[in-house]
Amino acid sequence: MACISLMVSVFANVSAQVGIGKWQDHFAFRTTYRVIPAEERIYVQGALGLFYYDIEDHTINKFTKVQGLTDVGISTTAYDPTTGYLAVAYRNSNLDLVRNDRVYNLSDIKRSDIPGDKIIYSIRFRNGKAYLCSGFGVAVIDLDRQEIADIYRLGTDGTALKTNDIAFFNGKIVAALDSGFVMADQNQRFLNIFTYWKHDSLSSISSSKIAQLECLGNNLLAVVRDSTGTKIFSSSDLTTFNPWLNGDIHSVRVSDNKIAVTTSDSAFVYNADFSLFKKFGKVDWADMQANDATVYKSTLWIAHQWAGLTFVDFQKPNTLGCAVPTSPYVDDSYRFVPVKDGIYLAHGSRLGNYYLPAQLSLHKNNQWGYIEKTTALDTCLDVCDVAIDPKNTSHMFAPSWENGIIEITGHRATEVYTDANTSNAINRLEMGEYRPTRTGAAAVDGEGNFWFTNSMQNRSLVVRRADGSWANFETNTGSEEITGLMIDSANSFKWFFGDANRIYVHDGTNRFAYVNPNNGSKLNTSRVNCIAQDHDNEIWIGTEKGIKVIYNSGNAFANGGSGGQSPITCSNILYSEGDKIEYLLAYENITCIAVDGANRKWIGTTTGGVFLVSENGTDQLMHFSSTNSPLPSDKINAIGIQPNTGEVFIGTSNGIVSYRGSATYAESKPLDTIYAYPNPVYSDYTGYIGIKGLTRNALVHITDAAGHVVFTTRANGGQAVWNARTSSGKRVASGVYYVFASDELGENRSVTKIMIFN
Repeated sequence: MACISLMVSVFANVSAQVGIGKWQDHFAFRTTYRVIPAEERIYVQGALGLFYYDIEDHTINKFTKVQGLTDVGISTTAYDPTTGYLAVAYRNSNLDLVRNDRVYNLSDIKRSDIPGDKIIYSIRFRNGKAYLCSGFGVAVIDLDRQEIADIYRLGTDGTALKTNDIAFFNGKIVAALDSGFVMADQNQRFLNIFTYWKHDSLSSISSSKIAQLECLGNNLLAVVRDSTGTKIFSSSDLTTFNPWLNGDIHSVRVSDNKIAVTTSDSAFVYNADFSLFKKFGKVDWADMQANDATVYKSTLWIAHQWAGLTFVDFQKPNTLGCAVPTSPYVDDSYRFVPVKDGIYLAHGSRLGNYYLPAQLSLHKNNQWGYIEKTTALDTCLDVCDVAIDPKNTSHMFAPSWENGIIEITGHRATEVYTDANTSNAINRLEMGEYRPTRTGAAAVDGEGNFWFTNSMQNRSLVVRRADGSWANFETNTGSEEITGLMIDSANSFKWFFGDANRIYVHDGTNRFAYVNPNNGSKLNTSRVNCIAQDHDNEIWIGTEKGIKVIYNSGNAFANGGSGGQSPITCSNILYSEGDKIEYLLAYENITCIAVDGANRKWIGTTTGGVFLVSENGTDQLMHFSSTNSPLPSDKINAIGIQPNTGEVFIGTSNGIVSYRGSATYAESKPLDTIYAYPNPVYSDYTGYIGIKGLTRNALVHITDAAGHVVFTTRANGGQAVWNARTSSGKRVASGVYYVFASDELGENRSVTKIMIFN
């Protein structure tokens, strides 16, 4: 049994199709960091959110900002069986308390003006209170009132002092510090007075960095970490600490009267008397690459480096179970590439996290999968794009930023192309022994020719023709990094850009030119970040100061196309908001643009989140940010739209989410069968009903069984939406409702029906 296989994530929780206007998270849960038993649930901490495995019904359920958590980026998590509270602390010092799936947010520490380190490193519970160990000391939370009840600053003069962990042991509250520990009577009422805390100065660990404390019967375990590794000491009296284990120790957890210890390649379970109970190295199909482990209900639960949650039943020690939500390979996102029935994700790099494994993720049928790992991938890193053969969608090419172009056939990497096997069509950079190719973008034309960019070369446009031959073309791009490539649908021109304030255009034979984004513009800009062609063949440009548009792209070579500046102009869009008139998004650094089925533009920014604007850009239709939506960050890396469903995938600096938009792509004629979903519609459903398969921008009338029109609308691309209400806003009665759609001339008609139950 394997947890991950070719293009499929096994054991994934397959949820129903997300409704229109709803969000879905796509955080990578392959790498997990902590396991937290909580009654019949095993919570698992990933980098950006949680999921839990239900022991009784064996389901996997994500618990992230989309499901109600208030933030992303978790620092630590803990559960109190006495009160039933799950505490979730974030790296920005925000805190959620969760009970009965209801989330209570405490943002006091996050919002406070406490100087310096406010990170919450660990959480402990006692007598209805949560003790948050942080960079400034200990914050005590009253769980009944969901408020801060006290703060302990443990410096010798009452100043802030980083506290890594605490333990309640032999009537004492013990706090682990970067230099030994301090302790106080746990029943003392005024522990906010620093003089009640006694600093250890005599024991063998009095000057050591104590990262963690664990209680086991009459023994206190102190986990000491330094440059030589990790050592575990035990003590029964807080004065004499005896060394127990040392070495490459990742985690130490005490539960069910057992000690679970993980290393880089093994997990150990010890009895309360420190004797070895069981050791697990490679189990079943996987190496024991554990980041954390704990014992619960005669099972060892493991936060695995690449397999999500894994677990070993002590009665079946040779069998490894696995539970992981379907998710992309990693959280990094660089470019989305839609296909008819899914969307590919190239993870990067060039956005901060370099040297990512050469891999693509594919979202299809609400599942994520990956390209099968082969030796061909081992020589490459940082896949930045993918181009899919229109005649064979299982055949594609993916350029990497490090070592050439990967050919993929049947979802297996089969070949890597460099200077060595392309007759030098691809050229390397000469940087001493380091000789990367810097192939960063890809596109395919209607004849099956694959086009690529090869940065920092004068011949930076490369083609792999349908017959298998390779060639490159003069571009005069010099030492510029070329990061984007698009083939326009009107003229088949190749448009590409990089880190200079230019857009290059090539006809694929002998004509080429460059476009100056400030030619014709009222607002000068200094950088082109992205381009996109809409359904009217206009080219939209994202700059560091908003949006510009090329309306006359067909005239790119009007002056001959001999390598100089093209005469075409780049226009600003005037946007009005009340009495205020300005250029569209002039105060935003635009990172990406995607065009939906209704020709509307989804625009990503560096600090402002995502904007949806009308077809011509003069109306702002929606604006999503991290404060008004489940968007995990306002820094947007990439946007892609799945054409058949209208689902908008948004890659941010804190992971990937998607929003089910109301527009789908459409042909000039409707599908043979149009359909509505959900259908039938029951009384507890309050979202939108989607009507799919319509002719582009169809006029839609919805009538009752007697033929009375109750609602009229127009499709966004190939989809119309209805909220089961009349034009006056009243919920319609139970019954059968008929959908009649046609184009603007009253032709290309289509019909379907919807059942409503109230």
